[in-house]
Amino acid sequence: MFPRIQTLRPVAAPIAAVAMLVALMILEERFFNPASAVLFALTAAVAAAELIPLPAIIFAFATLALQAVGVFPSVMYSGATPYVALPLVFFFATLGWNQQKDPQRWPLPVAAAAAAGLVAVNCFADTTWINFVFGKQLAEAGTLRIIVYAFLIFASVSALNLAGWAAATSVRNAAVNRQAKEHAESRLESTAGALVIEQERNRIARELHDVLAHSLAVITAQAEGIRYVHRTEPESVEEAAGIIASSARSALQETRRLVQSFGSELDAPAPGAADLPALAARLQSSGMPVDMQTAGLEELTPVEGLTVYRIVQESLTNAFKHGDRAAGATVTAERDPSGLRVRIRSRLVDGGTEVPPSGAGRGIPGMRERATAAGGQLTTVTTGTLFEVEAILP
Repeated sequence: MFPRIQTLRPVAAPIAAVAMLVALMILEERFFNPASAVLFALTAAVAAAELIPLPAIIFAFATLALQAVGVFPSVMYSGATPYVALPLVFFFATLGWNQQKDPQRWPLPVAAAAAAGLVAVNCFADTTWINFVFGKQLAEAGTLRIIVYAFLIFASVSALNLAGWAAATSVRNAAVNRQAKEHAESRLESTAGALVIEQERNRIARELHDVLAHSLAVITAQAEGIRYVHRTEPESVEEAAGIIASSARSALQETRRLVQSFGSELDAPAPGAADLPALAARLQSSGMPVDMQTAGLEELTPVEGLTVYRIVQESLTNAFKHGDRAAGATVTAERDPSGLRVRIRSRLVDGGTEVPPSGAGRGIPGMRERATAAGGQLTTVTTGTLFEVEAILP
């Protein structure tokens, strides 16, 4: 609808001018003669008003002024109906007014009132027409009554002219509001797209951090162990190498699964609560005992299972990297009225008071984001050398 209106807008003023000219000539039985000069001039101003607003208004004022000084036929010969073109002049001139070059709004309504004043002057300058209209009421009237009649003509024409200006102003405001709305919707779509991209980046970074941080920590620990035992305990080398290969393979599989998730279905299932024992076994083989006490994890959905797995994985990786490995870690999962409560407890190294860095990086914030995305919450508490991560998932 609006695009069609926009395509017709450049010819709207000329069409309105021609329609008004034809209608008034038919209604008043006018012809192409000097008596129609005012009508032709004002309809020409209507036709050009939107394209060249200021020259069109000046042309309309010149027409009224020339009529006042007698160059154009008086109202008695031209009639008062050509003045109905003035509201259209101000309507189309307001539509075409360039508010960027001239942001002031007062010139147009002032011009509309001034044009009404010239119309009143032309009406009362032609005593024949004014006496014909008002008869003895004006001929025998006093000065005060004549002023009142003049004011009524001025007010009537001003109201029509200002109505044209106000209507065009409303149309302009509606167009501006529509453009602003479309611009806002476009920016909203762009922002929403950027937000989706940013969320996807954060998801990828969080997944990669969880996968690689754990696997590389285990691989590093096993590789360091090989350096010390490959001569004295050669049988342990094969076991350590197997753990390194298993951890690297697991990291590779999860990284491939993550890459394959871009715009397509996952071929390999994501890790879940059932994989927690294998996770604990890898850490135990690397020198950190893990006491796993879980119940009620069988009913978790794949998304919830992945959330629990990643939280436990990150917590145990932090304990392995920053805590006292010999003291080990304890993982408990139980259900209560608030939901599934998962706790991971570990001890810090001697002299430590917090997991460095406690609130930076992607580890702990990533766990909080996972818990929040699942509708729950995650807190971390340091009591002496005891560090505890607690997640509550509804």
